[in-house]
Amino acid sequence: MKQLQLLLLTAVSFVLTSCLEIKSTITINKDGTATIEESLLLGAQLAAMAAAGGGQGDQLKGLSMDKEKAEARAKKLGEGVTVKSHEEVKTPDGKTGTKVVFAVADLSKLKYVPFEPEQEGKPASNAEPMTFSLSGSSLTITNPEADKKKGGDADKPKKSPEQLAQMKAQMGMMKPMFAGMRMAVEVKGAGGIASSDATHFNDGAISYLDIQFDKLMDNTDAFMEIMESGDGGMSMTEAATKFSKVEGLKIEGKKVVTVELK
Repeated sequence: MKQLQLLLLTAVSFVLTSCLEIKSTITINKDGTATIEESLLLGAQLAAMAAAGGGQGDQLKGLSMDKEKAEARAKKLGEGVTVKSHEEVKTPDGKTGTKVVFAVADLSKLKYVPFEPEQEGKPASNAEPMTFSLSGSSLTITNPEADKKKGGDADKPKKSPEQLAQMKAQMGMMKPMFAGMRMAVEVKGAGGIASSDATHFNDGAISYLDIQFDKLMDNTDAFMEIMESGDGGMSMTEAATKFSKVEGLKIEGKKVVTVELK
């Protein structure tokens, strides 16, 4: 759960009338190979900040991957993972960013940790990677982080009613600034998925994490509770159950997910 809280804090640190979209898509082939597409899109103001550097600009640069960072990330993802393509992208609505596609030669050697920006002066993630096992058309995905508590401060004093009221007022003012902000991790089958016991399986894709901030901000109570729960060391499994009805938030809480590929 601490990982989710950190993602929310990262997004909050970029509050501007702009847009930030981060998406990872892992596509599995039945021959045991795969591709991973990781994209980052920035609205005009955030793109200008990244270009200028300094402070938040440097943080944004850490989120983006140039070719050198992409090659370094390929090595961290496991033996036989290579950079298939790296391109600068621009969408019709003016967003700019990067899209990197990694080729995975052997799925069993993939060690995947999503959202690992390289940022100067900050320690590398110590999260255990997701792993994949394929037997025929049967895929097993294991996420060791799902049921782990992150050592939060469960004894941290709860906010007073006055503090909560102030935060709610601030969230209401901030909501328009989060329009279009999204972070997502999904798994697909190259030929489709026949079935899966994943919590969020729809239209041939499994959502491991999907945060749509403008929808989430409609529920200020839930947003604040998510932030508070990270301090208490809640696991992703617990969070998936607790926040299952929250609009704009999908969390896969199962440590092991099974998939039948088409």
